[in-house]
Amino acid sequence: MGSGLANLTIEEQLQQICTKVLDEMRILYELMTNENLSVNPLQVYSKISSVKDDVEISKYKLGEYIIRVREAIQDGDLYLEILNNLEKSAQNIDAAGYRYSVILSRGNKMDGVTYRLLVVMVEKLMASITQLSESIRLLSVNPSKSLESSKAIVKMEEEVDELYRSFELKLYEKSGNDLVYIMLAKDVADRLEDSEDLLKVSSDTLTYLAFERS
Repeated sequence: MGSGLANLTIEEQLQQICTKVLDEMRILYELMTNENLSVNPLQVYSKISSVKDDVEISKYKLGEYIIRVREAIQDGDLYLEILNNLEKSAQNIDAAGYRYSVILSRGNKMDGVTYRLLVVMVEKLMASITQLSESIRLLSVNPSKSLESSKAIVKMEEEVDELYRSFELKLYEKSGNDLVYIMLAKDVADRLEDSEDLLKVSSDTLTYLAFERS
């Protein structure tokens, strides 16, 4: 198989995995924003977990393929890095979804400020994974446009860092003495912030690939 075809195959599969991670984020977003949730929060979480499992299976299959064609392509290690980061992001979203569903199941109510900060973090994550997928799509089509999408993720990562810092401050200000709730809520934010960091690392890798192909 030629390197060009192998690259396209890998990039198409990476886009599909991005779409799955986005689906996972959307379910988490629904869990957070649906005020009239008619089912047990853990049932909604099970959907997140199912998508995460699918991402892990897809990651394994694509990883096998990349290793198989490694000799024919130049950037196998960089593709594997992006792939690993996508899997870790999916695992983080799964962990955040579980902890948030436990918060709801315990009957905890977030104050308006911390709740809104958390929701906006998820919105930024959804925008970032969308830009990452677009950057991958454009790699072999228009590398300079791919760079633009990667740069957008860098900006969003900075915004998520700021949201995370604000969330931490407000959480400790407004949560009283419920240490279990504080630990759960902080871990939700930790997982979201870590996911954004992973997407930013992947965007840096894509920036290198785009420069290489320009």
